[in-house]
Amino acid sequence: MWPFTQSYPIQALGALRPQYDYIVVGGGTAGCVLARRLSEDQPECTVLLVERGDASNNFLDTTPLLSLHHISAGRRSTVIPSATHKQLGRSFPLVCGVGLGGTSRINGNQYTCGVPAQYNAWSDEGRKEWSYDELKPYFLKSERWTGPVPQEYHGLNGPLEVRSWEDYHYECSRRTADAVRKIGFRDILDMHSPFEPSIGFNKMQYTIDSTGRRHSAFRAYLPAEVVSGRFNLHVCINVLATEVQFSQASDGTVSAEAVELENAAGTVKRTITARREIVLSCGALRTPQLLLLSGIGPASHLREMGIRVVRDTPGVGQSLQDHVIIQTTYNCPMADSLFAMAKQPTTFLREAYSYLRHGAGWFLCTLAEVEIFGLSSVVSPDGKAIPLSDEQLNPYNPNNLPDFCVLLAPIGDPSTPGVDTTKGIMSLNAGLMLSKSFGQIRLRSTDPTIEPLCDMQYLTAPEDRVALRAALRVSAAIARQLREDGYQIDPVRVPDVSSDAAVDEYIDKYVDTMYHYTSTCRMAPEDSARPGVVDDELRVHGIRKLRIADASVIPNVPAAHPQALVYALAEKCADMMRKDAEA
Repeated sequence: MWPFTQSYPIQALGALRPQYDYIVVGGGTAGCVLARRLSEDQPECTVLLVERGDASNNFLDTTPLLSLHHISAGRRSTVIPSATHKQLGRSFPLVCGVGLGGTSRINGNQYTCGVPAQYNAWSDEGRKEWSYDELKPYFLKSERWTGPVPQEYHGLNGPLEVRSWEDYHYECSRRTADAVRKIGFRDILDMHSPFEPSIGFNKMQYTIDSTGRRHSAFRAYLPAEVVSGRFNLHVCINVLATEVQFSQASDGTVSAEAVELENAAGTVKRTITARREIVLSCGALRTPQLLLLSGIGPASHLREMGIRVVRDTPGVGQSLQDHVIIQTTYNCPMADSLFAMAKQPTTFLREAYSYLRHGAGWFLCTLAEVEIFGLSSVVSPDGKAIPLSDEQLNPYNPNNLPDFCVLLAPIGDPSTPGVDTTKGIMSLNAGLMLSKSFGQIRLRSTDPTIEPLCDMQYLTAPEDRVALRAALRVSAAIARQLREDGYQIDPVRVPDVSSDAAVDEYIDKYVDTMYHYTSTCRMAPEDSARPGVVDDELRVHGIRKLRIADASVIPNVPAAHPQALVYALAEKCADMMRKDAEA
């Protein structure tokens, strides 16, 4: 259970080769996958991975609870304040992971693949080779399942360890699961089975390894022993990519040729060229920023910022989507709440011993053990689930994609007005899964160290309120059922669900981000109603030798936690690149 002692093999910026076959910009979830896959089984192929953060891999980085963004005080995070929302009158803190592994080193570890209908809908819209059956092999390729549920729908040999547990770690989770059944939601026995319904509730699965440590993309795909054994792979950290450089042939063809890099202090700058391809994997907020800084984006915005237009690509930074979440807060028995670790030294010591000795207990950060995936059209006004027909249970039907979720968390904000801190705290959190609202990314400055301007535009589509109203009514129904079952919970901050107007007032006051940003460089044709930036092989439209592989290319925000999908699309991107190189 102790941190690695092996030093990480990194290359200094000044010592890099002048040229590599592939340059991967961004060492987050997708970047780690690409660096590993592009450098394996072809030692003659050189790969450079550049990351703006570090390669820290100590106890605090690998303990799931202590590395969580909200508990780690942002040690491995960057918080970007969004633009002030015009209707809601406030800014939102947008969190990005920093360092190798990116957001996979600070997230809640939830691992959900989504149902077949999600990807078949993309295929029906023309995304060639992105159906469920075509994408599922890449989910399997990335995963190494170590959990107790049947293994037949999981990968068993991938780098990324995923697991669950037979029992619940928190009594409030078990009680909530019982209550959810009683209000009409059925069990999803394994959310990765293509035969389970898309509407119901499940026990969460997590990217936690067999020793109880966070299994980030860094630890899973690029541990020190992998990198040190590959002389064709160079990893360069604490380096910022400031611009992609292009060439233009006599026939007008534009190609990506090089990446400008500088160290954190700005004292060393290098331009590194790519023989084959450059891949951007900086995430849904920063990949469009780098494209804009490099002259790829809406021509009007580039001219406004004084940037030479390399290619007018209107979709860059458009179609920004996110899942949003709204917390409802209750006091509960202290023994059932993570808050007990802060209030009771004996509880803290018990859990610390359990983790350090057995890799078990509350330090595993299983903070969302029960999650409902629901559809607002099949929720009654009292928050209970309407009995579903066989067709409504079909996970291949796009009409059944869940538009909301409800998650039980054994913790809440102790500073919430009205909280009794002599008791435990739990929250029932209502989330929006299929957002219909779209924001955008624009530059604040031509200085690459200045964060982009992120205009989130939450709740601008009326459909989003419909889904969130249903989610909040379901959370209220769960709380009622818990009390009817004799479980002692006391409302602290909850909505009045008697009218849509009252629910909307609560939504406007407490809506927040779930940190699941997508679609700012979406995969779609350029002439779509919402213009695409990459084609079906993730190549940037109109630019040779340039691809994007991260959450920014997802066509629309998925009805699932996006982590598993990002691993799969990066695996698929690496496969496509290797096939192109062999052609």
